[in-house]
Amino acid sequence: MLVNSKEIVMKELLDRYMDQLHMACTCQVCQNDVLALSLNKVSPSYVTDLKKIAYTKAELVDKQKNTAMLVILAESAAVVSESPSDLCHTKQEEAFIN
Repeated sequence: MLVNSKEIVMKELLDRYMDQLHMACTCQVCQNDVLALSLNKVSPSYVTDLKKIAYTKAELVDKQKNTAMLVILAESAAVVSESPSDLCHTKQEEAFIN
């Protein structure tokens, strides 16, 4: 199995800090868009075993690396909130109401 450990770490950070990101919509489509934008801004870190993800998580003990990843998430969340996908559930509901 080949896994990008940064994807798992970013997903965990997104889940943990969702409320602080103040996203206009938190539907799965918007969350995935935030993750995709964020992951495109960081270097991938592939592992061959889920147990090895702990090494990537250990890097987050470094406050500077942790903060850098949170800033990337916040920037991506702002982009998605400002211009959500046409597949966004909230956007579709608003279009249906109007």
